[in-house]
Amino acid sequence: MKNVETPYSSLSGVKTFFKTIDVITDQNNLLQLEPNLSGHVDEYDYFYLKDFTEEAFQWVEESGIQNGFLTIQAMHTTCVIAINELDEPCLLGDMSNAVRASYPKGTKYLHNSSLRTKNLCEEDNKCDRNADAHLKSFLFGSPSQLLIVRDGKPLFGRWQRLCLIDFDGPRRRQVAIQVLGE
Repeated sequence: MKNVETPYSSLSGVKTFFKTIDVITDQNNLLQLEPNLSGHVDEYDYFYLKDFTEEAFQWVEESGIQNGFLTIQAMHTTCVIAINELDEPCLLGDMSNAVRASYPKGTKYLHNSSLRTKNLCEEDNKCDRNADAHLKSFLFGSPSQLLIVRDGKPLFGRWQRLCLIDFDGPRRRQVAIQVLGE
């Protein structure tokens, strides 16, 4: 995709900051985040969580933008960007268990069957078996989130944290960040 700069007089004074980052996801990192979840979550299920809250403050500071918006977008269809409470380990375990129960692996999904003839990818042997990850991403959230930037900081509620949740790891994931404002 080619970047084209188009000047708009209505955008006078508005600045943008853009970057992409790569995240290498594991199968499931909940036990690394909270060892007490052992025996309560499926450690082999694909549920990888990456907290971006502190990075969000850094991106806004790096942008120099005081008032505007921060958008973060996962460039994939089997992971989401979410805002939720992440400091409470039992809630994370409940999240993992809920999405696994809603769309379990091994179910006979059409996306995983021989009926599928579109968007097949020879280089990715998991391509034909990830319907559960697509469905989990529909259930759980959105590929992007928009945050208000005020006085040089992204706004979060008391318990809110910003994260990527991958349902189809381990993989390399690309995340795009843009800060727009004055």
